[in-house]
Amino acid sequence: MSFRRWWLPRRLLQVAVLLLIATPLFGWNFFQGNLASASLLGLTLSDPLAFLQVLLASRIVIPAFAGAALLVLVLYFLTGGRSFCGWICPVNLLTELLDPLRERLTGTDRTWPPAVKFGTLAVTLVLTAVTGAPLFETLSPIGVVSRAIAFASWSGLALLGGILLLELSGARRAWCRSLCPLGGFYALLGRYSPLKIRFLEEKCTHCGACERACFVEEVLHPPLQEGVTLVTSGECSRCARCIDACPTDALTFGLCIHK
Repeated sequence: MSFRRWWLPRRLLQVAVLLLIATPLFGWNFFQGNLASASLLGLTLSDPLAFLQVLLASRIVIPAFAGAALLVLVLYFLTGGRSFCGWICPVNLLTELLDPLRERLTGTDRTWPPAVKFGTLAVTLVLTAVTGAPLFETLSPIGVVSRAIAFASWSGLALLGGILLLELSGARRAWCRSLCPLGGFYALLGRYSPLKIRFLEEKCTHCGACERACFVEEVLHPPLQEGVTLVTSGECSRCARCIDACPTDALTFGLCIHK
């Protein structure tokens, strides 16, 4: 039997990230910054999309910033791109926890197309180049949450409130699924990641539990409908909710070079 308790290490990591961001409040300095750019035990880490925005805005390459972004890029390539969304992002954690309430309030599973976020990514990069300002880093709800935790700064929380209100309106996981430009960036990377969800057709009973657990259930259609052995879509966050939900162990993690 496969390991079917991925929700526990995922939740522990999500909470650990929140506590890490909060360490400056306790006077500790081994972590400084936020999820866009930070220093952890002297190791500089930077969000690749943040680096790209700074590059477009300033037309200047900062070697240390570029190296830090490349390190993170390689890490998320190896772990699946949108693994940031499934395992790290505090906004994804909030919207996931809010989803049961949305179901009770609306009783619907209305969704928006996941490809919309590639448009928001393109608009973000174009506007950054035109205005000379890294717009997403200024308005990002991820940054809003980070600043609220690290500095007890509540400015910008209206944006986060708007996203949560959108979730409760019945558009299931609208931000993480369809709007977030960072999710779009990592989805492009995750398409070619060696870490995949593997599908064992002979074990599948087509009960639908995995699709109900996944917030971008379209990624499971090729395996379930065509018998494809791997989930190759970059939209997959490797959150393992589908693995935990499957009663017959038809889904598991696997390593494979994309063909």
